Amino acid sequence: MIMSRHFAPRAFIWSELTRVELAAKRDAGALVIVPTGSIEQHADHLPVNTDSFLAAAVSQLAAARMTAAEVVVAPVVTAGFSPHHQSFAGTITVRLETFLALLGDTARSILASGFPRVLFVNGHGGNSAPLRALCGQLATDGVAAGMVDYIAPGEKDWLKTIRGGLMRQGHACEQETALMMTLSPADERHRIVAAARDLPARLIQPWIPPGLDEDPLTVFGGGWPPIFQADDCGYYGDPGVATPETGEAALEAIVAALAAFFDAFARTPLRLGTARDPGAPSISPALPPRR
Repeated sequence: MIMSRHFAPRAFIWSELTRVELAAKRDAGALVIVPTGSIEQHADHLPVNTDSFLAAAVSQLAAARMTAAEVVVAPVVTAGFSPHHQSFAGTITVRLETFLALLGDTARSILASGFPRVLFVNGHGGNSAPLRALCGQLATDGVAAGMVDYIAPGEKDWLKTIRGGLMRQGHACEQETALMMTLSPADERHRIVAAARDLPARLIQPWIPPGLDEDPLTVFGGGWPPIFQADDCGYYGDPGVATPETGEAALEAIVAALAAFFDAFARTPLRLGTARDPGAPSISPALPPRR
């Protein structure tokens, strides 16, 4: 039920438009936003579609504030790269090569139908590195696709709303919990508030087994997946201090900055492909101004 909700007028929602209406969007040079998320465990207080739901919601809210160009928000791609959550029921993950193929085909399909540029707006940490690498390949292949994690443009502002012990985004953390409280229908909001209340903070990364305090990967900047095994609480952060009020403040900071990024992304010419003639560089032009 929660995934069927929209947070912008019908004119911004790809799945609600007819082919004629989408052709008009294409002819106006609309930016296509593709939210990406996951279906994975989010402890006992948040639903498994949290990342997908939040990516779609903030994308729609930000798209409705765009002024620089026409925009349309495609259906959220819920298939995410989440092998590190498979110890728990509810996680549906795809292999890395499947994820890359799915998102690559999605971008190529949209551009092949005549739209000028695609932007993936990501809500799941496990998708970030694969998406960044994929967009590097797509853009140098001449496919005009970029990506952004929805938390990134407004991070300095939404971090000011955090009250708990983890001053960053975690997993099923204070920030995600507060956003879900704010954006969910009343009955779901009440359930989340009750389920999250007084949960203890978990401030060490899930790749470290319980009872240990040293984390050389974080200290030295190494890499390791945040594996959530069956003995784990399923979250990383401080969800017990989340409130709907915190969620409202964080949501405004996230959406305002994301809308500004959408406008800037649409207005900016970007290099595209590989051009060996210095007199004929290949450019993805700025999108047409909104009518």
